[in-house]
Amino acid sequence: MSPATATLLVFDLGTSYFKGTLFDTDGQLLALDRIPTPFTRSSGDYSEVSVSAFDDGLLALAQKLRQQAPEAYGTIAAVTFSTQTNSFVLLDADNEALTPFVIWNDRRAKTYTAALDRLMALPDFYETTGVPGLSPEFMVAKLQWYQTETPELWERVARIALISDYLTERFTGQFVTEAGAAGLTGLVNIHTLAWWPEALDIAGIEEDSLPDIVRAGSNLGPISADAAERFGLAPTCIFVVGCLDQYAGAIGAGNIAPGIVSETTGTVLATVRCADSFSVTPDSPVFWGPSAEAGRYYQMVFGDVSANLLEAFRNALPEPVDFDTLGALAVAATGTKLTLPRDLDTPELLDHVRIWATSESTGDAVRAIFLGVAETLRDQVTELCGADRPPAIHSVGGAAKSGVWMKIKADTLDVPFRAVACDEPTSLGAALLALHGIAGTSLIDLVARCVHLEAPIAPQ
Repeated sequence: MSPATATLLVFDLGTSYFKGTLFDTDGQLLALDRIPTPFTRSSGDYSEVSVSAFDDGLLALAQKLRQQAPEAYGTIAAVTFSTQTNSFVLLDADNEALTPFVIWNDRRAKTYTAALDRLMALPDFYETTGVPGLSPEFMVAKLQWYQTETPELWERVARIALISDYLTERFTGQFVTEAGAAGLTGLVNIHTLAWWPEALDIAGIEEDSLPDIVRAGSNLGPISADAAERFGLAPTCIFVVGCLDQYAGAIGAGNIAPGIVSETTGTVLATVRCADSFSVTPDSPVFWGPSAEAGRYYQMVFGDVSANLLEAFRNALPEPVDFDTLGALAVAATGTKLTLPRDLDTPELLDHVRIWATSESTGDAVRAIFLGVAETLRDQVTELCGADRPPAIHSVGGAAKSGVWMKIKADTLDVPFRAVACDEPTSLGAALLALHGIAGTSLIDLVARCVHLEAPIAPQ
C-alpha cells in the first residue's frame, strides 16, 4: 500500500477519554469514536485502570471505527498514539501485569516526597531533565510507594512501562518509550535521550527494567501477527511511535517552528512553545521536552485551572445544560462580580465551582470560570514568552470550539486566537507523526498540507 492511499489509525490515551480516529494522508478525519477512560478505581487517593479494561477499550474503539468506515479501516497502513505520561504499569519477568495502570492523577504517594527532594537537589537536575519540579503525582513517587508498601510485589517487578509503552509492546513486542513522555518522569537526560543514572540510583530503579528511548515519529516496523489478527489489520501495517498528547496537540495546531505558541484547554491547561535552543531559568515553572526533530525542544507550562472546572460545574447543575447554552449565558453576564479563586488546590477549587452550581447565577459562574482560565493562560504565556507576545495563539482542546471563550482569551491576553479546523487536532498531530514515519515526509511539509487554522478571533 503506498503512502498516498494509506489510512492512519490513532489511539489517543487521554485522562478523560480514550479515542480512536482514522485519518487520510491529507489530514482529513475519516472516523472517530471515544469511550470514557475506563477507570476501575477512581475514588479517594486512587486512580487506576485495569489492564484488561485498557485492552478491551482499545479493541472496542477499533471495532467501532471499522463499523463506521469499513473501507478506510481496510487501508490502515500505520498505527500510532498520543498519550498521557506518568501513568504506568508494573510487569513481571513474563510480561504479565502485577498492577493496574496507576494514572498520573493518583495521589496515594502524597507523603512520599523524600526521593523527589533528593532528585530536585541534584545540582544539574533542571538542566538535565528539563523538569522544573516534581510532585507526588509523578511516577517516581508512586514507585517509592510500591517499594515501601508492597516490597514482595516490588521484588517481582521486571519492567516499568508507561501506558503508551504498554500499547507499543502490545502492538510490536518491542519495549520502547517516546522521549517526550519519558522525559516528563524526571528520570531522563533529554539531550542524550537516555535514562539518567544518577536519577535512577535515587529512585531505586534498575535501568534494565526500563524501555529503550526513541524520538517521536520513529518507525518500529510491522506490527506483530497477534496484533494484526486481534485488530483486523494487514500484516504489513507499520507501528510508528507517537508522542505526549500536549506535543501532539502542538503539531496538530501547526506549532513546529520556534516562536509559535499553542494552548490546550482540556482536562489540564497547557501552553506549548517551540524552541531551537535550550536555556533554563532558575525557579521557572517551564518544562522542556525533546521534539520529534533533533536539536529542537518544546517548552510547556501546565496546570489544573482549565476546562475541568467547567465540566465539574456543569455536572453539578440541577438540570442538564449544553455547552452552547452555557456560553450564551456567559455572554449575557458581562457584569458578574464573581471571581474564580485560582489559588485554591485543585480538589478545593473543583468543590468551589460545584457549590456555585446551586448557589450562583449560571451565567455569572460560567463567565467567572472563563475569565479565571483566561487569566491563568495569560500567566502561562508570560512564563514562556516574557513581555513579548506571539503574533497569534493556536488553540486546541474542547474549549477551542467555544467562540465565546476564545474571545475572552483574546481580550484577556490582547492576542489573536486561532482554532484548528480539525475537530481532533491532538490525534491529527499524532497522525502526521505516523505519516512522517512511514513516508519520510518532513513535518514542515505535512503541517503545510494538512493543518488548517480558522480565521483569527481578534482582541477587543
